[in-house]
Parts: sequence; C-alpha cells; structure tokens
Amino acid sequence: MTLVRNLKLAGMALALGGILTACSSDDDGAKNTNEGQLKIKSTASYSGETARNANAVVLSSFMVNFKEIELEYAEEDSNGVDLYFDSEDEVELRGPFEVDLLAQNSVSLATVNVPNGVYEEVEFEFDKSEDSNSALFGKSMQLEGSINGTPFVFWHDFDEEIEVDYENQGTNLVIDGNSSELVINFDLDAVVGINGLVDLSIATDLDGDGTITISPEDQDGNQALAAALKSAIKAQIELMDDMYDDDED
Repeated sequence: MTLVRNLKLAGMALALGGILTACSSDDDGAKNTNEGQLKIKSTASYSGETARNANAVVLSSFMVNFKEIELEYAEEDSNGVDLYFDSEDEVELRGPFEVDLLAQNSVSLATVNVPNGVYEEVEFEFDKSEDSNSALFGKSMQLEGSINGTPFVFWHDFDEEIEVDYENQGTNLVIDGNSSELVINFDLDAVVGINGLVDLSIATDLDGDGTITISPEDQDGNQALAAALKSAIKAQIELMDDMYDDDED
C-alpha cells in the first residue's frame, strides 16, 4: 500500500517527494513539520430492528472493495481566497481495501502522514476483488441478510470512481500539522430503512433454490432491483471528519 502525492508542478514534486510509504494502522510514524496525520475509516449506518422490520429485512454483512482513495486539494478556502495548490493536485492512497462494514462499528482503512493543505473532497474507486480466497472475489460490493426469513445476497461487479464531498459545502478537511480523522460512511438506513430508497421485500426467488439473488446476472429476475440498489448505495455515501488526540491509541 503506498501513498502517492501527484503534483502538476515539478518543483513541488521534488520538494515533497513523489511517493511516500503509508503507515499501517498500528504504526503512527513520525510526522514531518509539513505534514499532519490522518486516520481514514469507513462505516455503515444501520439503525437496527425498527428499520429492519419495516420490510422484514435483516442485514448481516456488507462487503466493499476500494481500489484506491484520493484526497483532492481545494481551490479556495472558506473565505473564497485562492489556495496555493491546484484542485487537480491530490494525495492518493492505493489499496485494495476489502472490508465488511457490518462486522464492527467502524473499519480502519489506514493511518497516514499527509502534506499540510486544505482538502475539499474524497474520490475513491470501487473495483472487483482479486483475492480468490475472498467471498468478494470477482465482485466490488456484496450485501447479505434475509428477506422475510429467506436468505438473500446482493452483489455487483461495477468498476467506478465516486466523488464524495461534505454535506456542508463550506466544510473542508484542513491538515496543518494536526491529527484528524476522516470517515467514509454508507447510509444503509437511507437505502433500505423505513423510508429507504429501495424496498428489498419485492425481490423474488424465481429459480427456487432457497436463496434470493440480486445481481446484474441472476436467475431470480432481480436485475432491475440490483441496478436500483447499486445506484441508491452510491447516492447515500457521505463524508465525515473528526479530530482526535495525538495520544490516542
């Protein structure tokens, strides 16, 4: 896993060093004077029994595969003043990061030292897992659980880049020698909750094998539902940040 600082200006590239080795989540590493430390996590919001009972849906696993994560510099600060870095400059964290977001409250993707600056959005790429030993092999996303007591699995193999900004357009991630936390959250309540965008209870098991499959190529007749579910999940990704203490474990 490497952290790549892409710059349009060659002088800046030489000054900052083009490629940095990313710290593991267990090794905080020493920060340089022109760097801050950033914890990157991912979560899935799902409220529990009330939402699950709304359409008799219970979720047990939500696996995603991030190919890479990029932090994009802002063109202007909150006062509209032009910043030194161009918006096409970026910090790139190369994966893959394959995680189950329902296995725990939050999943740590990496802890890295990044150049000081103002970052306005995160871009990440979904891609198919290349791990032949993984349940996600050949897929970029998989959601499992039950619908009215019948097991279901939704999977997709799309390869797409997603740009996520803060809900408040005036919010940016500011790195200035400090320690910060950035969270990529998937709001599953908004997707399949009480007033969610997708009603999974309409899914069918046309091949009668006892498992409802929702995918781009399933034999259960749920291809249109798979497309709707993929679009809804993509639309309900949000960016959050939180400061943390340098002494935190």
